[in-house]
Parts: sequence; structure tokens; C-alpha cells
Amino acid sequence: MPKTALAIACVLALSGCATQSRLPTLTPLWSTPGFANPESAIPDATGEFLYVSNVAGEGDARDGNGFISRVSLDGAILEREWATGLDAPKGLALAGARLFVSDVTALVEIDAGTGRTVARHAVEGAGFLNDVAVTADGTVLVSDSAKARIHAWRDGRMQLWLEHDLLRSINGLLPERERLIVTTMQGRLLAVDWNTRAITPLAEGLGNADGVVALRDGTYLVGEWPGRLFHVAGDGASTVLLDQREAKHYLNDFILLGDRLIVPNWEPSTVSAYRLQR
Repeated sequence: MPKTALAIACVLALSGCATQSRLPTLTPLWSTPGFANPESAIPDATGEFLYVSNVAGEGDARDGNGFISRVSLDGAILEREWATGLDAPKGLALAGARLFVSDVTALVEIDAGTGRTVARHAVEGAGFLNDVAVTADGTVLVSDSAKARIHAWRDGRMQLWLEHDLLRSINGLLPERERLIVTTMQGRLLAVDWNTRAITPLAEGLGNADGVVALRDGTYLVGEWPGRLFHVAGDGASTVLLDQREAKHYLNDFILLGDRLIVPNWEPSTVSAYRLQR
């Protein structure tokens, strides 16, 4: 190869490496007040609006004050108390025409169109149900932060899906094709094999890890209660992208829609959006 061509190839290679290693950046888009300790957000089946869970009090209170809001993609509150009568709703997941919500010790099934509660599925021995996710086959998973367990709702019955010491203080759930990604408030990012249920640690030192989303390059964003956002590389190395602890702007169970990161903020009871760029 001629020297000139070789030099160009080297420059291009270095440029590509720099692009791959570049950390994501976040640009604030909007922040909407008026919620009551919002914890999770997910899009509806059409992708036209968001469901947002509001604890409206303490995370383990059984006071009937909790509710679900409907919010537009640009942050406008469409219906503040769309589904009501919940205690401390946190994780949300959509399965067909049903919205599943964790509510302290029960998995609540809500009509996704009307907001009417269809059923409350008690989880035997539950301590503090947290995140909810739906697998490719329609199984609804719910994490129990107090018991190091994942429970599964399938075919009309609740069963224990996995219990393990590595799941102590389990929080977020993110289904992927080959595995389930899990965060724990012991600072761990874990991967659970669908077939064997074997657990592989991916990263540690993430504090009270909560929300998690995957980026296209195979890396992850992990939120830490109360207010840090980490980028976790493929080798487990983590970098803080955002630190709002001093401002008491809490980060909860966020989602990524295209290039928009939607973040419920338990305090100061807002929902915020950022543009994510690489």
C-alpha cells in the first residue's frame, strides 16, 4: 500500500475508534411538573403517549393514593389521574391490552384503554415489588427488592422465576433476546440466561442502581438513586454522565425512545426528557 493511502487508512481507523469510544451526551428537552413521586414511564402500544406511575407518598405505603398518568411525548399531562386506587405503583409493562403494575405486594392488571383495574394478583411472600417487564413469550416478570427474587405471571398463575443471593436488592429488569438484564441496589448490573437462569455479573460499583436501558452499541445507561446516570461499557467500566444529587433531582426507572431519554423524577415530582447523542 502506498504511504499516502496507508496514512489515510490509519487516520480513518483512529477516527473510527474515537467515534466508538465517544461517550453519550445529554441535552435537556423538557421537564414537566405536577406529578406525585413518579417512578416509571412506558409508551402505550401506539407510541402516541406515555403511562407514568405515581407513588404519591412512601414507597411501601398502602394508602390507596397511587395512580397512573397519561402524558404526551412532548411532556404535556393528558390525564393526571387516569388509573386510580393503587397504593404505591412503581414498575410498568404493557402486554397486549393489559398494563401490568407492581404495587407493593401485588401485580395489578389494568385495562390499557380505560384505566380500569381488572385484577390484583397477590405475590405470596412478597416484600417490596419493584420493576415489571414482559418477555418475548408474554410472561410478565416482577422484581422483589426485599426478597432477592423475580416472580413470573403466566397462564393465569404466579410462580417464583428466580431467587439468588446475587439478586439482593434487585431493582430494574430489561429483557433482551438472549438474556435478562438486571440492576440491583447493591450496585450490580447482571445478565440472566433465559434457558439456564445462570447469572453473569456485567458491572459493579453502581450504587443504588435502578433504571437501565441498552444502547445500540451494546453498552448501557444505568441510573442510580437518587441522582446519577452511568454509562456502562462492554468491559464493565462505568462513567458518570449526569449527577443531580446536590440538586435533589432524582432519577428513577427511565426509558429510551429513539434518541429521547424519558426520566421520571421522584423528587421534585417531575418527568424530564433529554436528547441522547453519540
